[in-house]
Amino acid sequence: MNIKPLALAGLLLASFSHYAIANNTAIGESNAQAVPSAQESTEQRIQRLSYVAQNQAESAEARVDALHELSQYPNQNALVAVTRALKDSNPDVREAAIVGAKPYQFEYRWKLVSPLLSDGEESVQIAAAINLLPDYSTMANEQQQAIDKIYPTVTAYLERQSGKRSQLLLGDVYRWQLQWEKAEQQYLALIDDPELTTQASLSLSDNYRAQSNDKQALNVLNQAIERDDASAQLQYAKALTLVRMENKSEAASAIEKATDLAPDNSYYWYLNGVLQEPFDVAKATQSFEKAYLISGAPEQLYAVCDMYVRHNNAKTEACLGELGKVAPPYVIEQLKAKQNL
Repeated sequence: MNIKPLALAGLLLASFSHYAIANNTAIGESNAQAVPSAQESTEQRIQRLSYVAQNQAESAEARVDALHELSQYPNQNALVAVTRALKDSNPDVREAAIVGAKPYQFEYRWKLVSPLLSDGEESVQIAAAINLLPDYSTMANEQQQAIDKIYPTVTAYLERQSGKRSQLLLGDVYRWQLQWEKAEQQYLALIDDPELTTQASLSLSDNYRAQSNDKQALNVLNQAIERDDASAQLQYAKALTLVRMENKSEAASAIEKATDLAPDNSYYWYLNGVLQEPFDVAKATQSFEKAYLISGAPEQLYAVCDMYVRHNNAKTEACLGELGKVAPPYVIEQLKAKQNL
């Protein structure tokens, strides 16, 4: 099989994009922190990219680029463009649409992407499998069976690749398929490479986490931080590991370091608020406020209001008024009920 360089780039992007956003949310949505130009709002950018992605008069390269960028902006316009591109006659566009589908929840993404597991182009089949494989452990039996059919093709292709990032992706594929030992060997072979040490360490720690070995996962992360003390992703992963180990104090310290290293990541600030609250209410409140200022996301405004309500903040009523513009009345009533507790 001869997969074009463009297709391989798409496979790698589909796999590694989660490192860039550091697994931003628990529900699989991206953190909308990509900064538009001063002349273009985020909404205008999404509309422009969505138009380019669907415009048959545009070059395939331009449409592919637009679909890749849309993976950073999960919203309705982007979803329409991705859905249409998944059915495009050009295989490069279909592969790019698979990348564009990355941020959506698995249940919906399966409906969109799984038909391409039997695409006429083998490279598209592989891209679809790699998009879906991270959720293998939670799939229904029939979904796993569908993935199992294409899995040998995916691994056979990646095993033939000499590029180190392709080999790191192969380790991820092994891990997603629950082949822990194969994945570990793959990561350990790459972890000393200066260009890959952070990503290989994150994946290796995930490999241990999936086996409920948080102590070993933490050891890997600490060693990686010694090599790369400027990585917010490593500190974020360390914070989550420490939470699982019920070491909330050190977890709070780790996530605070992550916010220092990546001050524009709203989810880091949100999680910092969650972890700091038991120790410092003022710091937690400021963190929730910072998260909302960066993202403007309604769910993070809710977190601010919830914090205000529970701690009798003077800005409670103003916050509830703002939240009431985007949230249904019952949400406001539920928050107000906490004032009396």
